[in-house]
Amino acid sequence: MADPVTVGVLIAASTAMTAVGTIQQGQAAAAQGRAQQQAQQYNAIVKQQNAALARQQAGAREEQQRRQTRQVLGQQRAALAQAGIGMGGSALDIEEQSMVRAELDALTIAYEGDLQASGLLAAAQQDIYMGEVAKARGDNERTASYVSAGASILSGAASYGAYSGGLAGSPSGGFDTGYRGQTFPVSGGQSISVSPLR
Repeated sequence: MADPVTVGVLIAASTAMTAVGTIQQGQAAAAQGRAQQQAQQYNAIVKQQNAALARQQAGAREEQQRRQTRQVLGQQRAALAQAGIGMGGSALDIEEQSMVRAELDALTIAYEGDLQASGLLAAAQQDIYMGEVAKARGDNERTASYVSAGASILSGAASYGAYSGGLAGSPSGGFDTGYRGQTFPVSGGQSISVSPLR
């Protein structure tokens, strides 16, 4: 029969190792969640910067389109004046149509830039959200590890209590008849079998 002190030490050691391992897993999960959150935040910042850049580039292209339009219209007026054609009638209609088309082109450029920026900002928000979810998941796993470690400690204490209670009830130092032939679970998947007295 095993020495009660040895059994108690084994139960305590097994319980402690299980509890420590569980807590370490929870802390690793929390650290991984924080790392994922930081990576997602970095991705979000890059997308926000790209959105600002897309708007700036669209604004520059829009302004370039307007400058080119002014230049083309100026050249058209000069050509009409040199040809001796006035700015009335068909010539005025052509100039107005050119101005309307040019303005539509400039507005399209601005709209495309805004659309691209909006898409990038939405993706940045999604990255921020996913980072928060990863951190929360890690925090929850860490909390669960504390609960699981506590349960392991209680289970180990209960196992030892059942074992030592059986010893106390037997005058020969063996197990009480209520525990004969039973197996008691111990943390870490181990168990202690109680043999009947001989």
